[in-house]
Amino acid sequence: MFWPRPLLSSLLALLTAVAPALAITDTPDVHTIGVLAFEDLEATEARWQPTADYLSESISDAAFRIRALDYADLNRAVESGELDFVLTNTGHYVRLEAQQGITRLATLIGSEQGQPVRQFGGVVLVPAGREDLQTLPDLRGQRLLAVDQDSLGGWQAGHFELHRAGIDPFEDLESLTFTGMPHRLVIDALLAGEADAGMVRTGLLESLIEAGEIPSDALRVLQPRETAEFPLAHTTRLYPEWPFSRLDHTPDAIAEAVTIALLRLPADHLAASAGGYHGWSAPLSYTPVHQLFETLGLPPYEPTLVLDLRALLEARPEIPLGFLLALLLLSTLAVVHYRRLNAQLALEVDQRREAESRLRAHEARLAYQAGHDPLTGLPNRVLLHQRLDSAMAEARHQKDRIAVLFMDLDRFKTINDSLGHAVGDELLQILGERLKERFRAQTVARIGGDEFIVVLDDIRDRPDVEARARELLELIAESFAVGGWRDLQVGASIGISLFPDHARDAGELITQADAAMYEAKDAGRNTFRFYSHSMTEAASRRLEIENRLRRALAQDELEVFYQPQVRMATGRITGVEALVRWRDPEEGLISPNVFIPVAEETGLIGAVGDFVLEQACRQVIEWDRSGHSPLEVSVNLSGHQIAAPGLPRRIRQVLRDTGLEPRRLTLEITESTLMHQAEATRGTLEQLKSLGVLLAIDDFGTGYSSLAYLKEFAIDILKIDQTFVRDLPEDRNDVELTMAIISMAHNLGLDVLAEGVETEAQRSFLASQGCDAWQGYLTTPPVPPKRVIELVQSSHPSSARQTGS
Repeated sequence: MFWPRPLLSSLLALLTAVAPALAITDTPDVHTIGVLAFEDLEATEARWQPTADYLSESISDAAFRIRALDYADLNRAVESGELDFVLTNTGHYVRLEAQQGITRLATLIGSEQGQPVRQFGGVVLVPAGREDLQTLPDLRGQRLLAVDQDSLGGWQAGHFELHRAGIDPFEDLESLTFTGMPHRLVIDALLAGEADAGMVRTGLLESLIEAGEIPSDALRVLQPRETAEFPLAHTTRLYPEWPFSRLDHTPDAIAEAVTIALLRLPADHLAASAGGYHGWSAPLSYTPVHQLFETLGLPPYEPTLVLDLRALLEARPEIPLGFLLALLLLSTLAVVHYRRLNAQLALEVDQRREAESRLRAHEARLAYQAGHDPLTGLPNRVLLHQRLDSAMAEARHQKDRIAVLFMDLDRFKTINDSLGHAVGDELLQILGERLKERFRAQTVARIGGDEFIVVLDDIRDRPDVEARARELLELIAESFAVGGWRDLQVGASIGISLFPDHARDAGELITQADAAMYEAKDAGRNTFRFYSHSMTEAASRRLEIENRLRRALAQDELEVFYQPQVRMATGRITGVEALVRWRDPEEGLISPNVFIPVAEETGLIGAVGDFVLEQACRQVIEWDRSGHSPLEVSVNLSGHQIAAPGLPRRIRQVLRDTGLEPRRLTLEITESTLMHQAEATRGTLEQLKSLGVLLAIDDFGTGYSSLAYLKEFAIDILKIDQTFVRDLPEDRNDVELTMAIISMAHNLGLDVLAEGVETEAQRSFLASQGCDAWQGYLTTPPVPPKRVIELVQSSHPSSARQTGS
């Protein structure tokens, strides 16, 4: 009997699974993050809790929670040591830094017009028709609106610029009015004609125009500046965004771990989207804010009292003479006390030097960790960009070329899933050492998971790059001794982009190499491909599909088709699988193979899945009301939906709204999703079962499932993937695998449904092996709801499609 190795491995994993051992873990320490809230405390906590959850997931033996506080409460909480970390606005941080000694760990990277921004500033707005207002000095004698005296973008930054322009806003203006939060109040009052000019934070004007809330020609920016890589209009200087800071009592190890986790947070992570930001960077310099506060005499730089001694001596000589006598007395006492303090001061100096030494070592360690991958010690994405920018600058000067090789290990997830993440991590560590010691490159970096980037700055021509890529593939293909395996092997797919041939920007070069890497995977893996402009066209096509799909969701262009599911014993149609279709007004029906991958990549799959779930449940109830035989319905759940919070609540609500009995709804989860997300979604699957719905494993046989998962999650149905049905009953391997799956499922008390049945021979063979149900083109492709009823009525127990038993 011949068994292909992947299939044999799958069955062995299924049949030899061991019940999971109970583990006892200590309760993790809870660390509190104080966040400044301008208005709604609950909304602020909801916005930032996903960031705290991300830190809890990223750092073992530690948990994080958000505590939203206003200015006064946040000051008290910091002073009393109730917090471990602080996230507050830039101006407030500078004051807390001076008064309480908090230390910044990272700086927020905002997201404006699709671009990451690390700075912000202020904008002075005037009505578009006021031609007499062209520069800041023109505001003299005018009416000015600002947000709040404590707002950096909405007042202090603009106050600083007025000061530099020679205008005292409290003396030289007709009126100065503070509207209070939010910044939108300034714009509304300015549009109502209540003032001649107004100050707000950067980005507000553009967002209101883009949302269509104000006309684009109503207001204009006074004396606008242009700053490279900053996409927004601004009148003032730019200042660094909000910092994430630690308190003095916060343990160094936790502070370091938080810093590393923040710097590694991906831009597409749920925490970033919920928080409305792009990510985090190494802490920026806040010197410009100190300069602003010092110039304006704001805390902690309040003006000090200066005495005119000559005038005081002439007017009241007894006061300075008495002061001098008191000073002489104090000096005498100080001399007497000096010897007593000298020893204590010397001790404090030594202690301070020791503390500064530890701080420098800590800062050096943080700087290293901020630029290096903690697992392999290779440069991370941050340091990679710095080095690539430097290499590109040198190449421009020397008129040389640079190659960026984006490398992704082939089927590395299989190693993690079958041998464990500890073995996978050890393999990555060995590979990192191998690349550092034996591969000559300007930079070798690990940017996450099993993805590495190599930068070559000593290449001559394209054949030279090809030779280096082959050398890299051969080096990776050498066997690894890990996890008890003496000759474990992996391959890699490599995408290559060239400077200046393909791009002149570091980020674009990496993106192009990434696109080429996927081409290498499509070409069969363990090879390399150079970037071509057609790949950009493909990416543009994906972006176009994304935008049109968003429109389709908003304009109800999606439809739900249904494929009947037939009971093998009776030949009756007893259920349907709901499948989404997109009827575009220009292109007609668009294949799910085109838009579903885009929906999964962009997160739109959640909205698509919700639409299908609700439509399918409502349709079944509508069929019931028409007097037709009751049908069950199956709906696919994507990995994104399962991982999203609130899925059980959403399904419970749909069942309640539609009136569908839970036992008539089957939720289908792919085998790969169950394997990769089982631990993370254990609670979700248990809650789904508690609703009374059925669970099915879709595409069964294509991955490496564990029997323990089937038992633990109380799976009801196994769906045999159509790749094993396609060549039945001719292909011997498919025959034996199908027989084994059916037998194993029945031993576990599970129903078996075969997908992709297209011929009577396939159906007959499945019936002879006891398969419970089937679906496929032998009955019909997926059809609209009206066609389903015709098919149900035509199915009959005496049909020729009954089992031959």
